[in-house]
Amino acid sequence: MAVEKLLDDPSKLSSIRDTEPYVSRNMGALDDVFSTELAQRLLFERGLRTPYIRLWRHGQDIGVRNAAKPGDDGSDERRVLSGLVDPRYAVAQMGQGATLVFQAMSTYCPEVEAFCTELSGEIGVPVAANAFLTPPHSKGAEAHYDLASIFLRQLAGSKTWRLHEPPMRWPVNRSKPGVTPKTPLALEVTLHAGDCLYLPRGFYHEGTTADEGSVHIAFSDGVEDTWTQILHDVLDLAVERSAALRGRLPSKAEALSGQSKEIWQEVRKDVFHTLENLGDEVISALVVRRLQAREQQLKKAEESSLTEILGVGGAGGAGPSSGTA
Repeated sequence: MAVEKLLDDPSKLSSIRDTEPYVSRNMGALDDVFSTELAQRLLFERGLRTPYIRLWRHGQDIGVRNAAKPGDDGSDERRVLSGLVDPRYAVAQMGQGATLVFQAMSTYCPEVEAFCTELSGEIGVPVAANAFLTPPHSKGAEAHYDLASIFLRQLAGSKTWRLHEPPMRWPVNRSKPGVTPKTPLALEVTLHAGDCLYLPRGFYHEGTTADEGSVHIAFSDGVEDTWTQILHDVLDLAVERSAALRGRLPSKAEALSGQSKEIWQEVRKDVFHTLENLGDEVISALVVRRLQAREQQLKKAEESSLTEILGVGGAGGAGPSSGTA
């Protein structure tokens, strides 16, 4: 199980999920998923394009535009035209303290994609992965929080993390860059190779390295559906049953004169009455429909068949070629 490679006690996930940081120690290597050696191959051999990497240095996104810049002699012009990353530029920036980030790894790295698929099947939501390579005595991003919960799996070296309490429980808006957390310190922990930190969504966090660098991969659970989405579904049903909801908004003059308050009171009464009559069974059905739609979306890519779409038969059924595209 993928979860067993991230949590020392997988049964704890249900109690800590989205609410409580949790540290697992000595979970072993994860070389079949990601490693420094694989990062080397990704950067120098697999021809990554610039959208898939970012460079951060002490809280500043230094950009990757120059990561595809040709030399003064015009060399590597093809790399620029294709948007391929210049490994030399990325490594040079790392030598100056920049953190190299591999983004959306499941889209181009089969090793990571397989693990994300397995983990997604176990926790029931889509999983994305980003990897971070930070030199010694450096920091990537400033303190911030994410809108998804994350498993931070340390693969090599070490990194110290400071976590502050969320500004509110499960925020829905992204944190503003450069804002110093004013909430209490929740945890300070140093992760070594084999350790994993479960970071609930909304917790401010920042990581720094000391005398050795750090390689870690972050698996984030895509919080695809919340009760907000169900409420949208409920309102869609209510619109079909409530004439008040389908009514036109008051004019500006009516709003300024206060007449909109009276209209709203009638709308509210009608909406509440409609929602009460929907029944709990309807809400349960909406939840199931959402979950089933998500499952189908996860399977969609697997079920797609280019052979069927093209109607060209099996792998060995190539027909005569006309010599034209």
